[in-house]
Amino acid sequence: MAIYSYLQGGLGNQMFQYAIARALSEHYQSPLRLNCSWFETTQKNTTPRPYQLDLLNISQAQLDKAPFPDKPGKLKRLLQNLLPVSSVIYYQKNAFAFDSKLFCLKQIDKRNLYLFGYWQAFPYIDSIRKILQKEFQLKKALSNHYQKFLIDIQACESVMLHIRRGDYVSSPSAAKFHGVLPLSYYLKAIDQLLAKKDDIHLFVFSDDLVWAKESLPNHLKITFIENSLDAQAAAQELQLMYACKHHIIANSSLSWWGAWLKKDPNGMVFAPTQWISDNSADLSNLLPTQWHRISA
Repeated sequence: MAIYSYLQGGLGNQMFQYAIARALSEHYQSPLRLNCSWFETTQKNTTPRPYQLDLLNISQAQLDKAPFPDKPGKLKRLLQNLLPVSSVIYYQKNAFAFDSKLFCLKQIDKRNLYLFGYWQAFPYIDSIRKILQKEFQLKKALSNHYQKFLIDIQACESVMLHIRRGDYVSSPSAAKFHGVLPLSYYLKAIDQLLAKKDDIHLFVFSDDLVWAKESLPNHLKITFIENSLDAQAAAQELQLMYACKHHIIANSSLSWWGAWLKKDPNGMVFAPTQWISDNSADLSNLLPTQWHRISA
């Protein structure tokens, strides 16, 4: 028996897809496999991304490029539940929902489990948070370019402020689904944080630093994290996010990880009330109750 997780998207999404498989592998005491076939083909209406989990300290998974099983029809889903002899092929219905049935599958020790989805619900992975804090560290040392930022972050009341624009602005399909957070969201979060901590220093992470520099108030203590423009930049910047004491996140899986795995347990996290364009989405399994929710 093995657990296969289909990887797709950027580093933050890959981390979610690894994390649920890692949690289930711990629960069922089974090996896990990471299916990387998505990165081998051109995807329509999707921002191309490289496989990047190999930059992190992950040693529990093997890579697999075999074609992933198709989504099962109603009859096949019924049979795989009633006749626990074949593989379980599980396509997620809602990226933000938690399905406890995944942790009580019948005779799973005799079957393979295939997972397809985004799995952006922290109840799946709460039990392995300490494991992920170790595994989602860099394999190699932080580069000199980012080391200087880390020193500054560790020396003050640091705040990670992440602004995600990029394809949320340039890609019609991404803009329609995700939506981009307005400046008002960040200003509200900054004001609420200043009401509690008056000596904060903002460290701004963004794929559009030009917009960030033009838009954010210039009377605040701000350091803009200049991107190193190499293949490891996202994984390197993630390490800086962990090190910040407080977090103002975007509707982005990468900054979610930066906040959820933060090193300071007493740090405050501010998150948007709306994660995607569909404002009816239930985010109770995505945003922990102790995080401060800010309307845009």
